[in-house]
Amino acid sequence: MSAAEAATAPDRLVNGSLPMFAVSDRLAPTVESFGLEQNIRDMEERGYTVVKNVADPEFLDRLRAKLMEVALATKGQYFGIEKHGASSDMLLEKDDIFAEAAMNPKVLAMIEFMCGQRPLLSQLSGSVRFQGASAMGLHADQDWMPAPLPEHNALMTACWYLDDIHEAGAGATKVMPGTHKLRRQPTRAEGEAQEGAVPVLCDKGDVAMWDGRLWHANYGRTLPGERVLLHATYCRLAYRPLEDYGAVAEKLIEKHGPVMADLLGKNLWFGNRAFNNGGVDMTNYMTTRDASRT
Repeated sequence: MSAAEAATAPDRLVNGSLPMFAVSDRLAPTVESFGLEQNIRDMEERGYTVVKNVADPEFLDRLRAKLMEVALATKGQYFGIEKHGASSDMLLEKDDIFAEAAMNPKVLAMIEFMCGQRPLLSQLSGSVRFQGASAMGLHADQDWMPAPLPEHNALMTACWYLDDIHEAGAGATKVMPGTHKLRRQPTRAEGEAQEGAVPVLCDKGDVAMWDGRLWHANYGRTLPGERVLLHATYCRLAYRPLEDYGAVAEKLIEKHGPVMADLLGKNLWFGNRAFNNGGVDMTNYMTTRDASRT
């Protein structure tokens, strides 16, 4: 029996719901076609993974150039890097290339594995870190939930590395493997010690992802030049996205199609002023219920 077959065996269903780290029948063929089996094992065992061959070099160059352009124009604050960097958010409104990245099918396969069917786009932002940018503190991304954190992962960020990050001083992400299993935030002492932390080293074009409960931070940027990164964060359909595209949702869906409709929540039964004048859509109740369990 293959890993995908084992993960989708009927006895893995619990009261009609798929356990965390099981692969649904719906998703298994996609996992196999993209060769994501090792990435799935990484997520369960280590809490993070690096997905390769997500887009072609020409797309990556265009994405990097546009992200640099909008971040430097916005000069946004990103957790203390404003002195040695810049950031920008709400990127769906700023260029079509960001929507193309957010809808990347290989990335979305991993997102569905970790966040279930019909995941929502929570935030699409970018950051540029220059030499001298300081390190972030250790944390888990599910920072607005009480401990113990849910057994099912609530959100995940796909970090598109648009530069080679081959050493910690390039501003690499720092992770503490296995800490997602603790289902809580680190204590102050653990945050200071960071015992067992390792850098996530990536080639340009790699997409690093980690469980929303994994303890992580980053290393300060000590090298010349810059580190350019796109942060595409997704959440389970029951959770509240960080960004609200309601005012432009219909326009974005008209331009980008059904995948964007799912990412913006149009096909859920929840009340949404962008699509149903704030009321629930009962025609979508059963599909929403079923998606939430797998």
